[in-house]
Amino acid sequence: MRDGYKTAWQSALQESIVMLSRRTFGTGAIGTALGLRTTAAVAQPANGVGAGRKRRVGVMLPVPRNDQFLAVLQEGLRKIGWGENDIEFEVRRANGSAEQFRTFAQEFAAMDLDVMITASTAAATAFKKATSTIPIVFVGTFEPVTAGLVASMEHPGGNATGTAGFQTDIAVDWVAILKAIAPQVSRMAIFYNPATAARGAVEGWRAAASRSIEMSEVRVDTIADIDRVLAEVAKDPQAGLIDIPHTFTLSNRDAVVAAMAAHRVPAIYGVAEMVRSGGLVSYGQDLGDHWRLGATYIDRILRGAKPADLPAQFSTNYALAINTRAAKALNLVVPPAMLSRASEVIE
Repeated sequence: MRDGYKTAWQSALQESIVMLSRRTFGTGAIGTALGLRTTAAVAQPANGVGAGRKRRVGVMLPVPRNDQFLAVLQEGLRKIGWGENDIEFEVRRANGSAEQFRTFAQEFAAMDLDVMITASTAAATAFKKATSTIPIVFVGTFEPVTAGLVASMEHPGGNATGTAGFQTDIAVDWVAILKAIAPQVSRMAIFYNPATAARGAVEGWRAAASRSIEMSEVRVDTIADIDRVLAEVAKDPQAGLIDIPHTFTLSNRDAVVAAMAAHRVPAIYGVAEMVRSGGLVSYGQDLGDHWRLGATYIDRILRGAKPADLPAQFSTNYALAINTRAAKALNLVVPPAMLSRASEVIE
């Protein structure tokens, strides 16, 4: 690392990371807002354990290799007091495509479900279009008001509510973090698939990132586009990418990170799963937290609450994950201060 690395800008970055690491977003914070009880000591669900019909919950996992989040959801419900015989889960495992989101959403809409839950803005939007009567819980979406999922965060006003992350201003941090690791980067582009990334999200993140660096967009429509597009990006040695959190790249994470490595393109991701698959660095939400909190929404709805009356919530807990092996392969040095702030370091 260059001796002059610790500039005023980078000191500000470190202060920002310290501040963000102190934020909390657990079941306690959101539970207080919703009046939720999240321990095993709560009373048994009304009309639940041994007292009535089994409740039916539709779960759509938007991308492959996401069964860990189903387990998190089920464990969260068990801790609240719902036993194995109280809930029947209808599970659909999607491949990250908008077309399949619509197909599964329509299947759920035709079922006698008490509530349905999914992650990602695209999947939640498919739910919202498929039914206006079955309660919907969304987790880990982009700004729900902008996406049209709720009328307002405080008063959702329809049949959907849940948790959201990845607010617009996080793009400022994405730029700062990637530049701290790859100081040669002077231009960045948002890397996305238009079918599964909300246009409002792309525009918002691009505008926010543009405050501190020249920004553009790089779109991939199919898996076959990934290598070709990254080969073109790699022609500019000062280019870096922001792989925004959306289901296309998460579904195809192995292909994305392999192409990034092959073409030596430094990139920052919105979810740690990309770094665990070999990506350089990520900064964003803990998706497990969102699914855990989704269980508290389901609990309230199964007890009689209406989504319209349950405030949607933004996560303020951001996690930094770094893959030092990927950094070494790109001949990059991660600042020690950044390593010390990371919640996950893969070596």
